[in-house]
Amino acid sequence: MTTKTILSIALALALSGTAAAARFESDVAFERDAGDLVPTTLVSAKAALAPGMNLETQAVRFSWVLPADQKIEAQQPFVRESKEYWTRVPGAELSKGMTLHTTAKGALIRLSPVSSDAKAASSISADDIVLTANGKAIQGRAAMANAANDAELKMAGTDFPNGTLAFQLRDDIAAGAITLAMPKAAGDYLVHVFEPNSNEVLKLTMDRIVASHGQTYKVFANYNGTEALDAIDGLVSAPNGASFDLSFKRAADGRYVADVAHDAVAGAGPGLWEVHAFASAKGASVQRDAKTAFSSSIPRAQLGAGAKAVRNDDGSLSMSFTLKVAAESRFEVRGTLYGMDGGKLRPAAQASTAAMLKPGNGALELVFDAATMAKAGVSGPYQLRDLTLVDQADLSTVELRRAGLRVALDR
Repeated sequence: MTTKTILSIALALALSGTAAAARFESDVAFERDAGDLVPTTLVSAKAALAPGMNLETQAVRFSWVLPADQKIEAQQPFVRESKEYWTRVPGAELSKGMTLHTTAKGALIRLSPVSSDAKAASSISADDIVLTANGKAIQGRAAMANAANDAELKMAGTDFPNGTLAFQLRDDIAAGAITLAMPKAAGDYLVHVFEPNSNEVLKLTMDRIVASHGQTYKVFANYNGTEALDAIDGLVSAPNGASFDLSFKRAADGRYVADVAHDAVAGAGPGLWEVHAFASAKGASVQRDAKTAFSSSIPRAQLGAGAKAVRNDDGSLSMSFTLKVAAESRFEVRGTLYGMDGGKLRPAAQASTAAMLKPGNGALELVFDAATMAKAGVSGPYQLRDLTLVDQADLSTVELRRAGLRVALDR
């Protein structure tokens, strides 16, 4: 056999093996879902790493099987229900008496000194307090069902400021306006009123759990379902200390809505962003403050329009994604594979892949290896759901495709 013949046979075998390795492939476009997070503005500045953090440069790829009875529910925006409010009062006003409004029996009141030197704050005793209800002044503990000073609160595992006093009003002190006085007050104080037995509830939520830079998100507030408020305002506070005012408008369904253009760059920093709402109702006899939080994302990359899905002869399933990259970072793609089991679609496996990508066009391949597919116990057609692109430099969710891809192959 000549050398030329041997080379021809080797080439034919090689080409045959290559063709068989990719048994079936298909270009698949993303499905759309109302819960998707798709960036519209890319930022070319690199993410700031947390102190002491170094990005791994080695590309990695994993897949694993889920239990057959695994349940996966889409994360929803948190709904804060508030029966409380805070107010800051100068010592001069507190020494003479400040008016507090309650709407139910058994209100809890917490009084904390506001001092630049927290350790120097002097403790407040229940005997320092005078409460006036229904025109009758009641000295300290006589008005309280129970009380705890800062030392007792710390023993209970709470982390309130030094000098704090917390107490609960007796049930026989009727709801309404009461006067709280501390004749020895000096400096400013923070007063927190919480009414666990009240029916007056302010709810606060958002239309998403992650806000992407350059996009507009909505903040929703409602009082006792659809009741009207006398006033409501609020603010958004960023991890770096920046704050942005909220402007609420009442919608046709009775909710109060604020539209916010998200400038994630202006507030960039580690941690969650917070949304605060401050409301009053019924002639200011009801005061409510509510707070919720959300994650922020500064997109430095985004996925293409879909993926190339390949079912290989060894049984593995791979999905290749193109990316547009604006700033160098380590990006991760992860997703959950659903397949048919007894005529029903169920989550069967998850996979993750991550690599350093430079600005320009990039690619990541998500692979459910042969062993994972064999153990998953499902067949096609498949769906890849909750497809997530993460910037590992700041651990932010850059893109989320809830419905992901429909992969109609199993050959």
